[in-house]
Amino acid sequence: MTRIQQTPLRSVLIVILLSVTATGFATDWHVAPGGIDGASGTPANPLATLAHAVSRASSGDHILLLRGGTYHALDVNVGNDLAIGAYGEGDLPILTASVEVSLPGTWPQNTAVRTGPVSERVVTCYVDGRFVPLARYPNKDVGFLRVDNDDEWDRIVDSDLAMRPGVTPGRWTGAQVRWRRWSWWWETRPVANHSAVDTLELSGDGRVDILISDPGSGYFIDNDLDELDAPGEWHWRDGVLYLYPPVWADPSSMEVQVVTTSSADPLVDHETEPTGLVSTGTAFDSVHFSRFYGIALKLNGPATVENCTFSEIESTALNYTWNSQPFAVQRSVFRDVRNIAIKGWADATAPAGSLIERNLFLRIGSEPGYGGNGPWHAAGVIIGQANAAVVRLNRFVDTGYAGIILGSDGQTVERNVFVRSMGTLNDGAAIYTNCNASVIRENIILDTIGNLEFSHPWWPMGHGIWPEFLEEFRDTQIVNNTLYGNNGHGIFLPNNYHCTISGNVILDSRRAGLGLYRFNDDPGFDPNQDHTIVNNKLASVAPTRRIVRPENLSHWWLPPYTEPVPVALEYETTVDYGIMSHTTFIAPSSDAGVIRVEPYPNGSSYEIDSLAAWMADAPWADSTGSLIARAHAFLLFNDTETASNMVVPEGVWTLPDGTPVGETVFVQPFRSTVLISASAPPSTPPYSTASGIDWRSETPVSTYLGNDAAIFSDGFETGTTIRWSISVKRLLTGN
Repeated sequence: MTRIQQTPLRSVLIVILLSVTATGFATDWHVAPGGIDGASGTPANPLATLAHAVSRASSGDHILLLRGGTYHALDVNVGNDLAIGAYGEGDLPILTASVEVSLPGTWPQNTAVRTGPVSERVVTCYVDGRFVPLARYPNKDVGFLRVDNDDEWDRIVDSDLAMRPGVTPGRWTGAQVRWRRWSWWWETRPVANHSAVDTLELSGDGRVDILISDPGSGYFIDNDLDELDAPGEWHWRDGVLYLYPPVWADPSSMEVQVVTTSSADPLVDHETEPTGLVSTGTAFDSVHFSRFYGIALKLNGPATVENCTFSEIESTALNYTWNSQPFAVQRSVFRDVRNIAIKGWADATAPAGSLIERNLFLRIGSEPGYGGNGPWHAAGVIIGQANAAVVRLNRFVDTGYAGIILGSDGQTVERNVFVRSMGTLNDGAAIYTNCNASVIRENIILDTIGNLEFSHPWWPMGHGIWPEFLEEFRDTQIVNNTLYGNNGHGIFLPNNYHCTISGNVILDSRRAGLGLYRFNDDPGFDPNQDHTIVNNKLASVAPTRRIVRPENLSHWWLPPYTEPVPVALEYETTVDYGIMSHTTFIAPSSDAGVIRVEPYPNGSSYEIDSLAAWMADAPWADSTGSLIARAHAFLLFNDTETASNMVVPEGVWTLPDGTPVGETVFVQPFRSTVLISASAPPSTPPYSTASGIDWRSETPVSTYLGNDAAIFSDGFETGTTIRWSISVKRLLTGN
């Protein structure tokens, strides 16, 4: 028996739980590869399948999967207050909807392509555990086609289609397009008729029925066997899988896994596909959900998910439903999810306290075109509705759309790190809210993108924090956040009311550190917004240290395109915003920009470069405690849970008010300090971190914050960890 290090409280509870278990209230059902359904379910005589174990288990029992094993799981309903976990040694047990197939044949048209029989339609394919995309035109290394037509949803006109060798009308009839039809959504659409060389008539299936599109938006064509011409692509037709092996795979020994569906519709919504597991009150611990086309795990009742991994999910990894509160998702890894990691709509009157804590979200919705149809896809966490949920201490790295979307009142987002949000879409934010009374505090938000590479030409709108403007949302608290290098505004606050914006540190935003607007001339909207905006530090950085990204600006909507000059503050002059004081503006020179005023409605703007001019222009502004520092700025932030004495970079540095600093600066957890100097720092690093993590590297982290794997390992052969999860819940809640 392995010794487990415990805190005193954990030690006491473990003793209690082991004592309770010893009285015989629960049964352990062991499942292992090579087991036999109908066996006793002991470690020596395990069962073969999860579904059979569920059918035999009673309320309070534990189902334990042998580590290192893979278990097929599709449409398995797990209830009765069960616990599912792992036993033995090795990797987490894998629950999957995929099956292995063999490809003994070759394609006469290209003998490098391997073929094999697969009776049901293949919807996704993996080689040696890695996702490979459908064959497409143009190939992935080439990029995207661009539409020529405007304001249509059912037709693509593109003169470049004629460049495909041998193309004639009808070639792509029956194929499909993956189209970035608008700035913040993709659509997957069938080609009903390739009516002319340059024209694709699209079916309505899967589309958003709004008459908007713009020239320049990107798309590509797939689901066409004739486009299978590059390594790492595949196609399925009439019961045969065609695979062009990736360059990194050995065709003679590669493992090919596929997920299939019985649906004949190639565009069936992922979420109408069978779910992997459906839970109505289950504790999951140390399980790996991998390779599902539909939802991997659906919570239909309160549940806990701890120390789990979700990988290679084509739709939603975890979906919580109306009766799921309170639920907890902790210390888990979500990676390579094509659409959404966690989302749901729950009863707003149900018990409060759902928690999403200490998880890693890595590459969520980051595969262009694969993130679902319409808005609110390709995101890390979507709280469509919940009662006072808390999302904290998570890491979000590379999300296609927002890191977090809040769709109902009273949620809390705190102490998370966001890196490169908005990687495949534009017009959103790392934290994007459509609600009242949210609390957003002590988050670190870095390098939000706002993708314009395969968008129609559009303004860069990858914001750090954005409370939406479509309704009169109010009472948001945005406090003590740190934002660096965002491709839109750091904090964008249009048409919001009675918000508190306090203690935020915002550097090197492309548009402005803080943007204040009415943004709507509807006479029903109150122009007086009544905010409290205090103690914020807003810095322009010149030369910029933001990440340079490719953009599609050849047909800009207001030609000729000119790069906006970044400023610390941007506002529309006709609005009373409440009170703004104790503001530190930092810019190396007047050319770098301090305050931009946007008179409404004519769209012209002018710059302000002194506190006196600001006071005269903005009655709601107050110079109390405010200053303008003419200097270069450098950011130190603490992305750990321990206060840190952070090393000051070489050179002569002070605080913005001129206070000298020594060799180190004390920084509290998830807070930051701005240093200023007369001399510009080197272009790299763009900032300094307490953790030492290079957040601009391709994969800066591979696990969650505070990885307690040693503490939470299942050192007892009968699965102590899983008893901990479910039995502590019973002891503390009485359920």
